[in-house]
Amino acid sequence: MECIYEEYIKFTSNFLTNYYRILLGSKYDRKLVKPFIDRYIDIRYYNKNLVAGNDITEILGKELKNVVLELFEENENKTEFIKNIFALFSYILFIDGCYEYTDLNTLLKTLFSDSNITLEYDNEIKKELNTLVRDYLDKRDSFFELFNNNEFYLGEKQLDNNIYKIDLVQNCNLSKLYSEFAIDKAYNSEVVLENRTYLEILILSTKILKDVIALDFDKNYIVDFPITLTNKSKKIIKYLKALDDDMIKSKINLCFKYKEYRENKSDIKYLINQGYSICLELDETYDMNFDDLFLFNYILIDKNLNFYDNIINSKDDIKTTIISLWGDAWKHF
Repeated sequence: MECIYEEYIKFTSNFLTNYYRILLGSKYDRKLVKPFIDRYIDIRYYNKNLVAGNDITEILGKELKNVVLELFEENENKTEFIKNIFALFSYILFIDGCYEYTDLNTLLKTLFSDSNITLEYDNEIKKELNTLVRDYLDKRDSFFELFNNNEFYLGEKQLDNNIYKIDLVQNCNLSKLYSEFAIDKAYNSEVVLENRTYLEILILSTKILKDVIALDFDKNYIVDFPITLTNKSKKIIKYLKALDDDMIKSKINLCFKYKEYRENKSDIKYLINQGYSICLELDETYDMNFDDLFLFNYILIDKNLNFYDNIINSKDDIKTTIISLWGDAWKHF
């Protein structure tokens, strides 16, 4: 499967294009519409703001007004048409979850009676738009339903401010013929661990997408990434494709233990160079070498390790975020 986040962006971009194709009809002009859609996607789904502010809806308003001004300069004879494109975008903010609304029929009636929009619509266009919007909302709901199941869920433990360790927890009813030891051993075997990591990435990607739709860009996640995958070229390509989106790369931190890093430096540095966010958990094999620690988004260290104080006292030299772990308790979900 390709990256869920990227697929959803394509789905939303396609809806926005069709929204304007219907409402602008024969006057539709891609070079006037696309700058609005591109800027919207950048801000709404990637938090790439050119103007300062904490309220994303206010930022969107300012950014889209800037698009208007930019287009005015290049299209002096189409200012009225550009104003219409801008006015129509305010309803996208409702449809796409930036603002709440009580009733879709009322929202669309308001759009068609909006005095700021000087375009004319017949009943056929109104019907076509209604169908498009309802289809978009239904498919969006169905998309998220695909990843709802009772057999697995994400265990979540907060490690620091807006930083969470994630694990996939199984909730299957297994036969009592199998001991807990046997079940645990099977669940953590190499192949099962790799496969559950892939499922974990997919479910976590939908969670991040839900966070963003709810206008929450603050949360970051850490997941253990099986080092065995680095020796399976075809399989790891599938995993990296599932992570191959700027937002997902920034939010999902793949975690390796220090021993794994020492033995697989080139593979892990390759992931870093490809833009994936990597977290390093220091273990008993750590040799107090600070040289590469700045490469990692987060450094995890258990307070019970004998070099814990040395690391904490060297934060300024390490130059990355250090997160303290409190014994075995942090590992349980």
